[in-house]
Amino acid sequence: MEDKLTAHVRHIERTLRVSAIGLFLAASIWLLRDILLLTFSAVVIACVLRGASNAVQRVFRLGHYTSLLCVIIITSLVLGALLWWRGSVIFAQADEIGQQLRTQLERIWRELEDSSWGSVFAQQLQIAGKSLRAGLTGYVPGVIGSVLGIGGTLVVVGATAIFLAASPQLYLEGALRLLPVAWRPHGREVARELGSTLRLWFLGQFIDMVIVGLLLGLGLFLIGSPLALSLALLAGLLNFVPYIGALAGAVPAILVALAQSPTLAAWVALLFLSIQLIEGNVISPWIQKRTISLPPALTILSQTVLGTLFGLIGLIVATPLMAILLVAVRIIYVEAFLERESKQVSDQEHVQTERKSL
Repeated sequence: MEDKLTAHVRHIERTLRVSAIGLFLAASIWLLRDILLLTFSAVVIACVLRGASNAVQRVFRLGHYTSLLCVIIITSLVLGALLWWRGSVIFAQADEIGQQLRTQLERIWRELEDSSWGSVFAQQLQIAGKSLRAGLTGYVPGVIGSVLGIGGTLVVVGATAIFLAASPQLYLEGALRLLPVAWRPHGREVARELGSTLRLWFLGQFIDMVIVGLLLGLGLFLIGSPLALSLALLAGLLNFVPYIGALAGAVPAILVALAQSPTLAAWVALLFLSIQLIEGNVISPWIQKRTISLPPALTILSQTVLGTLFGLIGLIVATPLMAILLVAVRIIYVEAFLERESKQVSDQEHVQTERKSL
């Protein structure tokens, strides 16, 4: 009787200890959510830089640090050349897009206020806008709203990514030392698989983004839409965020075209719809077959949840975070636990069947 009571007390003590640790970790993650998301962003960039430097190293037989330096220099030169070649045009068109959007929104707002049902809708929008501004004001104390500002945050993320890409084994081995010795080989395998997943995801999104941007730019130019270059560039960049980014990229183009004529706006909307149908049914499946495939429902759900909880940065990192979570669950839980346990049971049943047959 005493042994059962002692075992029951130990079970309760263990449960309370695990619950306390879980609550502590959950609270720590919530308090450090901005820093953790920025760190994850740096890890994604580091994986991409590491993959690119490895490719350069294999092709040109250079050292690891030299290859990484070449990747950084080439990337900087390409971006600098793009800004030098078309930077002034892009910035001028971006400013014009902003002015036209403000003009269109003001016109739509006046039309709403002039109609009976629209005035009620406009009042509700004003209330929602005030609530949104209040919520954003409360969100400011995060890392992005700190004294460093967005520019300083980007510098910190970029520098962290470069250091991680330069010496990934140093940080990986340090993290693995937190695991029990028996788990470290499997942990190293999981880390390699997660890094490969992030690189493939980024490559797939980049290819998809470039193809969609080129198709939209060509289509907008052919139908005579104003500011075709900037609108296509904006839509291509926003397409980096699957599904939601496509919708966000279509709205400015349609509003700008509406300033010219409703017919042109309809053609622009049809163009975006057609390209998104091609992207969703042809381009994206072809890319995912060669990189990674994510269930659309889980992708949208992760973007909704993380975007609601953590704002813009949560929306951006939602898809890669869901990608590595799926891989981690598959390797750590499904393959290492469920399938191994199922295989052991199957082997035991097979042995018992053979014994009965003998």
